[in-house]
Amino acid sequence: MDALVSLNRVADLTNGERAALRALSLAVYPPNEAADWPGRHLEWATAEWCVRVWGDDGELPSYTGMVLRQAIHDGQPVRIGGVGGVKTHPAARRRGYAGMGLRRAVEFFHEQPDVAFALLVCAPHLIGYYSRLGWQEFGGRLLVGQHGAVVEFTFNRVMTCDVRFAGPVAGTIDLCGPPW
Repeated sequence: MDALVSLNRVADLTNGERAALRALSLAVYPPNEAADWPGRHLEWATAEWCVRVWGDDGELPSYTGMVLRQAIHDGQPVRIGGVGGVKTHPAARRRGYAGMGLRRAVEFFHEQPDVAFALLVCAPHLIGYYSRLGWQEFGGRLLVGQHGAVVEFTFNRVMTCDVRFAGPVAGTIDLCGPPW
C-alpha cells in the first residue's frame, strides 16, 4: 500500500484539503445518522493539528485530529496530547490507514518537549482496536468542560498512551476544557 501520511496545523489546510476533509466526514457521518448521534449535544474541542493519510489514488481515506492541552492529573499540572475525530472512509476500512494516522499522532506527541501522555475517548467497541495500537484503558475519573461547567465525562470510554511518562490508568484527569 502506497499511502502518504501528512501532519499539518488544521489552520494551514488549503481550501482543497478542507473540501477533501468535508467529503470524508460526510461519508463517515452521513447527515441522517449524525442527527441521531447522542454526542451531538456535547461541547467538543476543535483539533489544532491533524494527520491525514492519503491513498495512492490521491483520495483522503483517513484523518486523525490532535489537540495539545494543559490539564491536571491527580492535582498536578500536566501537558496532554489529545487524539480525536479519527475517521476512515467506510470503503477504505481494514487497510491500516487509521493505524498509520494514530502512530504518526503519537510520534508527534513524542516530538513535543513537554507532552506527558496522550488521551483519547472512544466507543466501547473500539477498546480492543486501540489496545492493539498500544493504548490502555483509563479507569479513573475524567473531568471536562461542558458549556461553562466542569462535569465528569461518562459519554464514552477513556484511553491513554505513554509519551514522556506512562499514561495513567487510574486517578482523576481534568482536561480543563471540552473533550476531543
